[in-house]
Order: sequence, then structure tokens, then C-alpha cells
Amino acid sequence: MFTIRKAISEDFERVYPLFRGFGGEPIPRENWKKIFVSPWKSTEDFCGYLLLKDEEVKGYLGLIFSQRIQNSKVEKFCNMTTWVVNEDSRSHSLPMLLEALRLKDYTFTNFTASPAVATILGKLGFADFPVHQRVLIPIPRLAGRGVGCEFDSPVIRSKLSEADRTIFDDHQSLDCIHLLLQSKSGDCYVVLKKAKRRKITFVKVHYLSDADVFSESVESLLARICFRLRVFGLMVDERYIGERDFSASLKYPHQRRAYFKSRSIVGSNSIDTLYSEVVILHD
Repeated sequence: MFTIRKAISEDFERVYPLFRGFGGEPIPRENWKKIFVSPWKSTEDFCGYLLLKDEEVKGYLGLIFSQRIQNSKVEKFCNMTTWVVNEDSRSHSLPMLLEALRLKDYTFTNFTASPAVATILGKLGFADFPVHQRVLIPIPRLAGRGVGCEFDSPVIRSKLSEADRTIFDDHQSLDCIHLLLQSKSGDCYVVLKKAKRRKITFVKVHYLSDADVFSESVESLLARICFRLRVFGLMVDERYIGERDFSASLKYPHQRRAYFKSRSIVGSNSIDTLYSEVVILHD
């Protein structure tokens, strides 16, 4: 008989064999474990659901919980990750997802849905949105008065709002790069992570606190940033920068779309990849 129950941190060793070979590119064991032992204070006491047959683990659906301040109120998020089921039990996969969707007052996200999963999410009322990237290529130039960037972590933290300080603290164990762009219009806090595409290293934006300040200041600081981080360029979602022209940039279409389901959030621009599998598991 198949049963479903909540997964907790102590289940990691039993579930880990399901992850071998999952998703193609190898993911370090310590990264998988961070799904079970959250890098930040979790809003729930579990990390997903297990599919069991006579107490043998046959499947797992990971859930990453977080709380964010948006429009001056607390929003609860649940990022879905690593829906993996043994081949002999795949006909029993869907109840895990339906159990997750019974959680109340959450905005659900999925950034890495396979085509099959995407079809299921669409039928369950998830909205999709493109996650195409723009790669900004550095060209040396003068930054101009009032424009600068800060790399020093203690200095950055001291200048952040309370909500952004929480983001800063929560991501200290995840190999993220923290940056503060400064302009006459204000500051923009940026969280990045290095990523490789076709053996070329970029730095990818996972969060920015002010899209207007970012677009206004990043181009004049890009050469300094890329030289400091030793990367070819900077990747950012096109949905954050719109149709803005940059002196040197390349479009990097994403083959998959992202998905979300929410009662309180309407547009995808309020959704970023912090507090998700994209930061924990991947580049």
C-alpha cells in the first residue's frame, strides 16, 4: 500500500539514493542536504513529502519555505524542487503535489519544471512566465559622479533595509556574491552567483532591490564588477530590465518557463530566485 507523509531532515539518508542521476548534471551531496536542513529559519517543520510503499521510500517532492516582505506585508513562499519517483511507482506521483497544494496562504513557485511537470502545473492553475536572460558584456568606461559599487560585506550590510539585511544574513552559507550599486537616484542591493554556460563563467543576478537604479548604474560599473569577480559578463532576467538598451549585451533565451500560483501576487516581477532550489542546488 502506498502512503504519503511529510519529509523531515532525518529522512535525508533514506531519500538521497533517489537523487543519484537526477537532473543530468551532478549535484554535490552537501547541496542536496541543504534542502533538508534549511540554510535559513524555515516557516515549517518539514521539507517536502515522501511517497512510501510499505515504509520504503519510492518518491520525494521537495518544498523550500520562506517568508518575504512585499508591499509592506509578509508573503509566504513555497518553492517546489526535486519531484522524483521511482519508475515502478510513477503512477502514484500526483498525490504528493496535491498534498502540497493544500497548504494555505502560500505563493508556490517552480523554476525548473520539465515539460511533463509544466503540463501538470498548467492544469492545476499555475501561471507561467518567461525567464529569458540578457548577458551584459563589460566595456571599460568612467563611472561618473555619484556612481559606485561596494563589495565589502560589513559595509553593504550596514546600508541595507531590515528586509534586505535578512536576505543578506540568510544567504551567507550559499556561495552568493553580495554587491551594492550606488547612484544619484539611490542604492541597489544585488545578490549574485557565479554560473557556467558552455564552459564560460558569468555572474547571474538572483535578486535586485531596485530595478531602476540597477539599469541606470550597472553599465558604467560593469567592467569593474566583472574584473573583480573574474567573469565574462553579467546575466539578468529580461523581465527586470525590460527593453532597455545597453551598449553591449546578448540575449540568452531560456528553454523552459517558470511557474507560480498565488492568491496575493499577480505579476511575476515580484518573484525572484532567492530562497529556492536555483540558489541552493544550482549555479
